[in-house]
Amino acid sequence: MASTPSHSERGTVNRPALIALAGLVVLAIAIGMSVWNNQRDESTPAQAPTAAAQGAGQAKTVETPLAPSFDIVRINPQGETVIAGRASPKAEVVILDGGVELGRVTADNRGEWVFVPDQPLPAGSRDLTLKATNPDGSVTETDSPVVLMVPDRAKDHSTSLAVKIAPDGSIDILQGPEAKTPPGKVSIAAVKYDDKGRLSVTGMAKPKSHVQIYMDNQSIGHAFADEHGRWKLTRPLAVNGGNHTVRADQLGPDGKVRERAEIAFSPSGTLPSEGKITVESGASLWRLARKAYGSGFDYLVIYQANKDQIRDPDRIYPGQVFNLPPQH
Repeated sequence: MASTPSHSERGTVNRPALIALAGLVVLAIAIGMSVWNNQRDESTPAQAPTAAAQGAGQAKTVETPLAPSFDIVRINPQGETVIAGRASPKAEVVILDGGVELGRVTADNRGEWVFVPDQPLPAGSRDLTLKATNPDGSVTETDSPVVLMVPDRAKDHSTSLAVKIAPDGSIDILQGPEAKTPPGKVSIAAVKYDDKGRLSVTGMAKPKSHVQIYMDNQSIGHAFADEHGRWKLTRPLAVNGGNHTVRADQLGPDGKVRERAEIAFSPSGTLPSEGKITVESGASLWRLARKAYGSGFDYLVIYQANKDQIRDPDRIYPGQVFNLPPQH
């Protein structure tokens, strides 16, 4: 019968076993850590790149340069002009008058620019466009030119007229007869129908008011006046060559009509003869100018030349005979 090991013998026997067991535990932990690291590498997203790598990635990101645009075109009674707008930050913006450079300016860090010509602009009708050279060397041009009519300051002290034409065919009057509309009254400042079948109507009303627009008593849409009272509607519409009536109703909170404005409109207009034109039923200054000069925006020329008999450019009447001055 075997004898029972003494206390010292038991210690001698268990020490190697403990050492071996500890080794196995360490080995198991090492294997487990290796497997866990491999799984983490496969499932965990890569660490964020270093600052240098981030810089390299950012260097490849290039923002699309902005097309230059007009925000303000104002001419005071003394003929001093302020033209302002937006472009890409630090872009060099060239203001063109009929394709000829009027001046240039550099946009600030926010992309805003202001240009003041050294001399008053000459009287006459002109087209203003913009071209910008951006910091990356690319060149962009405005897609919304401005048609400008400057009166002869020696003979006429009326307000200059400036109209911006948007790519969708809509129009914005930057300076012009709309400023004469009494506060809270609705008016139609201009009607434009282009060769793409787009009708654009713009005018003034009570700020933030609801305006319903009609053609020949048929609703064609609605608009909301902004904080300055300006409103506009642009939409595709088939319009025949007959006589039409465009109407704008300013609605109150209850949906009832509070103010109303109306203007005659005809896509065909009236043919000029020997420097004069007789207004027929359904005609508008826009269509008269389109037939006389090839562009409806030259209605400003007719308006300035016949101000003695046009009290409101939104309203002309059959039988009136207008002078047709030569274009500048």
